[in-house]
Amino acid sequence: MTAPHLHSIAFEHITVADAKAVHDGPPAPSAKSDWLHRRSANNAEPLQPETLAWIQRLPSDLRLGALTQRYARIANKICDLWLQPAECTDYLDELLIVRRASRQGFPAEVANDIARLTAHYARLNRYRSIKASWKRAS
Repeated sequence: MTAPHLHSIAFEHITVADAKAVHDGPPAPSAKSDWLHRRSANNAEPLQPETLAWIQRLPSDLRLGALTQRYARIANKICDLWLQPAECTDYLDELLIVRRASRQGFPAEVANDIARLTAHYARLNRYRSIKASWKRAS
């Protein structure tokens, strides 16, 4: 078997100063400003009656005060997804995991509400899954 013919890679000689100027140049435009009006902590969307009822059914240590006061739209969406385990789990994970460098994350008290709710949801759905398995087996 013969070795493949290798070609050299063409490159341009530049000075360190030129490379630094390109590297340190103005940053590329960011899409961050496009999201500011959509992702800010405003309560333009009020808590829905269904969301208020859902919150009342949660254990007393999970009343989600910071989340509902600052991000009602997120509480409404969690409520809408609550009975859809795969979708709700994905959404809760998406809220807690920062995938974009431009994302600031939630204030600590809101992140804490979401983290406690996520842990509760995982326990609740693990129990539901085990209970359903036992029903099918009997």
